[in-house]
Amino acid sequence: MTSAWRVSVPLGGSWYLMCRNGVYAPLYVLSFRLPAAHCAADAQKFSCAYEDLHSVSERLHWCRYRMGLMQKEVAQQVGISQTLYEEMERGDCQEYPAHAVDKLAALYQVPVEDLLDEYSRFLYDGPIDQIRAARERLGLSRKAFAELAGVVEKSVRDWEMGRKKVSKKSWERLKKYLSPFYPGKDVVE
Repeated sequence: MTSAWRVSVPLGGSWYLMCRNGVYAPLYVLSFRLPAAHCAADAQKFSCAYEDLHSVSERLHWCRYRMGLMQKEVAQQVGISQTLYEEMERGDCQEYPAHAVDKLAALYQVPVEDLLDEYSRFLYDGPIDQIRAARERLGLSRKAFAELAGVVEKSVRDWEMGRKKVSKKSWERLKKYLSPFYPGKDVVE
């Protein structure tokens, strides 16, 4: 009866000495990272050019896949939780934090603008000046602007003073009145 091979001596690194019935043989353990469960779908999906990707989540996934990184590794390098990064990559993130986007753009060597949807870009570029400029350009009081946004006057005051973040819902109502991404730029209608 033949016995099974067993590790006799670890030789260092990935080398081991195996033994079976007094016979010795070297064993080299090759380690590599397997792609995600949908490796075939990913390989096909990410064989396209970066320029052909239109959503932030697709760009994040494409960049990570091309660099051979796991979500956990990216999150650690950027200094955010893995859960937040996963949400960003799935497109489930309501707002892309500016500090994370800056670090991701540097890591992936892409423009920051590529990693921001419209709402996140609005927040990233400074909503205080954009809100105030839009209200003044329209010649509206805070109360009238608040009605336009579907909020109370205090919310507009808090937005303009940086005490409160403009919600995505309010931004959706106001975006046609806001200068696209640049404070002080003329309204495009």
